[in-house]
Amino acid sequence: MALGTSLGTNRTVLVVSGDQVFLDGTARFLKDHRVLAARNVTDAQRRIVEDAIDLAIFDPSFATDAGVSDGGQLLQVDPELPLVLVADTLDMSVLRTALRIGFADVVDAPVDRAKVDAMLELIDDQVQRAVLKEAKARIGKIITIMSPKGGAGKTMTTANVALQLAMWGDPSRVVIVDADLQFGDICIAMQIDPIHTIVEAAADLDQLDDQLLESLLSTHESGLRVLAAPLEPSLADKVSTQVVVRVLGMLKRMFDYVVIDTAPFLDEPVLSILERSDAVLLVVEMDLPSVKNAKLALDTLKLLKFPLDKIKLVLNRMNSKARLDIGELERSLELEVQAAVSSDKLVPRAVNEGEPVVSLYPRSRVAKDLRGVARLVVDEESTPEVAEGEGQRKWFG
Repeated sequence: MALGTSLGTNRTVLVVSGDQVFLDGTARFLKDHRVLAARNVTDAQRRIVEDAIDLAIFDPSFATDAGVSDGGQLLQVDPELPLVLVADTLDMSVLRTALRIGFADVVDAPVDRAKVDAMLELIDDQVQRAVLKEAKARIGKIITIMSPKGGAGKTMTTANVALQLAMWGDPSRVVIVDADLQFGDICIAMQIDPIHTIVEAAADLDQLDDQLLESLLSTHESGLRVLAAPLEPSLADKVSTQVVVRVLGMLKRMFDYVVIDTAPFLDEPVLSILERSDAVLLVVEMDLPSVKNAKLALDTLKLLKFPLDKIKLVLNRMNSKARLDIGELERSLELEVQAAVSSDKLVPRAVNEGEPVVSLYPRSRVAKDLRGVARLVVDEESTPEVAEGEGQRKWFG
């Protein structure tokens, strides 16, 4: 369906039916429009190729799982064409199959004026969705937050970076994936009580599509979305690397930013996430155990030929009393520190209240530091409100 062609009053409607009574009855309510008929799906495909069709209506003979699968072949010719199925009875199995395949609506028989008017409104709705889809067609960015030592502030960084990206742009275009499959805490950090988790995506992997995946996401009060980790550690085994990879590929098409909180070790799922990341924030505390673990992780990634230019080193709980020299730390890790987050009692206070620092204490020094971390990964073309002059290398001022 060509964008803009259906916005006028004269639409071209294709009725797919071998029943002349259904054809005549439907055409009676379409007198102001051009009506074409197709006896079967093959005939309908030919019609779509030859004519600019705005809407296709299927008669009740297609109201079976096999029938809607057959009718869905029209979307291979025109993916934007609204398809409507008329059914004698609204069987839930057929309804789910039709919506999953891509039908715009399923209505109960018989056809009347009100139902036909509602069908015609779908044309304008589909055009508007196509326009929005075209405007948002760019592929999103996968941002992974990792730390090879537990308690380094990885989850806190994830929550604040994701929320700051949401505050700078469109919150509905940001999603957090809690990929710490055994002990994920993102929902606690953001005061979210999830109804669904990634376990359900694993259970329905064969049927997983954008619509189903979106239904599994929780919504933060800001509008950003969250895919929760399993609610029990024992359920982590149900989420394979294949599930993680499939979900990330889909979310990258659905959102501008996919922000991932990972487990504090380099297992197969984490390595697969890193491989698909556009940017990696490596969170390191200013203590020897944290630096030692970071060096071991980086050495492992070097052996695996991971591109280290994707990694941005972030120091957490930074303060002037730290005995480690930043220059020595950078030489040891062979990475330059890109951002640092001050040690501040406001951070645990915000964590206990279930609200990220950047929203609870936006004027604080630590919130400014966290905005500097977010700036490392922001796409400024999509977030024009990003302020200048923050996050510079002034860590002891």
